[in-house]
Amino acid sequence: MNNFEAVSILSKTILITGDKLRLNDFVETLIPDKAAEKEFFDYCKEWKLAPWTYTQLKRNDLFNKLSPEIQTCFENSHSEIQAQNEKRNKEACRFLTEFKKNNIEIIILKGNLFAHTVYKDTGYKRMNDFDILIHAKDWDRIQDIYLSLGYIPLGFGWSGEKQKAAKFSHVGMSYISPDYSCIIGSQWGLKSPTTNFKVNIDEAWQTAKDFDFYGINVKQLSPEYNLLHLVLHMGIFKCGIRDCMDVYNLILNENIDWTKYREIIKNADAVDKTNFTLVMSELCSGKILPDTAGLPEPSGSFVTKRLNKRLEVYDRFRDFHLSYNDYFQDVEKLVIYFNLFPEFHKKLVLYLKILVSIYFPKTEMALKLSDIPGEKSFFKRMSAKIKAPYFVFALIAQEIGAKFTFLLFVKLYFDLIISLKNYFVKKESYFDYLGKKGIDPAEIEKVVKNIQ
Repeated sequence: MNNFEAVSILSKTILITGDKLRLNDFVETLIPDKAAEKEFFDYCKEWKLAPWTYTQLKRNDLFNKLSPEIQTCFENSHSEIQAQNEKRNKEACRFLTEFKKNNIEIIILKGNLFAHTVYKDTGYKRMNDFDILIHAKDWDRIQDIYLSLGYIPLGFGWSGEKQKAAKFSHVGMSYISPDYSCIIGSQWGLKSPTTNFKVNIDEAWQTAKDFDFYGINVKQLSPEYNLLHLVLHMGIFKCGIRDCMDVYNLILNENIDWTKYREIIKNADAVDKTNFTLVMSELCSGKILPDTAGLPEPSGSFVTKRLNKRLEVYDRFRDFHLSYNDYFQDVEKLVIYFNLFPEFHKKLVLYLKILVSIYFPKTEMALKLSDIPGEKSFFKRMSAKIKAPYFVFALIAQEIGAKFTFLLFVKLYFDLIISLKNYFVKKESYFDYLGKKGIDPAEIEKVVKNIQ
């Protein structure tokens, strides 16, 4: 059993007898081999699984078999993440309390929910932000509450003007708490309306259930819509054990109505993405779908083709992390910075970086995008470089839609040209604003760069 298989088993909240026996045998092999033990921890750390692995080793009476040095490494990784998450939760109670006072209904999403309902462990994984689903009609009032609590807008809209819920987007501007411990992601949809996915958000609200968050009565999505949300946000390349485990642990711990779920994914045009997500998840968890699930057959779409290539990587290496990357976020951060600076010369540098990241990604990244990691053949490496721009555009289109991707890059070009006027009519930048408010821009930059 390799590290991928061992960590995959440990990632499951419910273990069967055979799982426990295999894990015990695996840990026994680590005891006399300090190098293998260190390699096991490093694997967990690299793929951001060390906190949850720590919890599972403790729960299954395996932790004390490890050396004191590795025990300390695992324990520190968990305590650090748990402290961050609990500080975020404490801060979240501030704005959730105000929402309650103002009769604003919200749904807590994904990890910040599952930490309590699925994992029973506030330190199970690091989280970038505190995502909530809101009603679009409440967005103005919600922003007023954020600003009244001293929250800092992340990006434009920082002067405090009302930002109406845009029809072409499903998310509002992010805000960060004054102590930088909590980034709030407020959204009125589960996926961008510019993509091909069609989510019945009214039904998602109608089927939502009550949830008690530290004594504050809020909502959670139904098991079926929680699964849909995980499916829609599963990365095509950002897809490892840590990403898949929420899927199979949700299925293991909740009663999924598969008849209802079939109807949901058909209506949402999410059949192929569901197939991708569940097949990748079952590589970690083993069979989790009941024979009665009866999900529709996928088509030969871009997502299905990437799945087939990923399965080839798994068959070859017995691990699918080798194709793992978050290149979409790398490009996204460049676009965010491009929009923050008004000066032409600064925008030009960032615009060129965006073009380079799309058309000339590094060879290692190009190989991952083609699902041929570590390939040595000159011709295959060249082929991967040539195909890379297509994959990058397809990756962005998966997140925001093909038409919107094209319009976005047209807009970036015109924004660059128009910014020349700022040499003659000075425009205050976001960082100028922060400085006037006595906020250190370096702290905000640090937060953005630290997002994973």
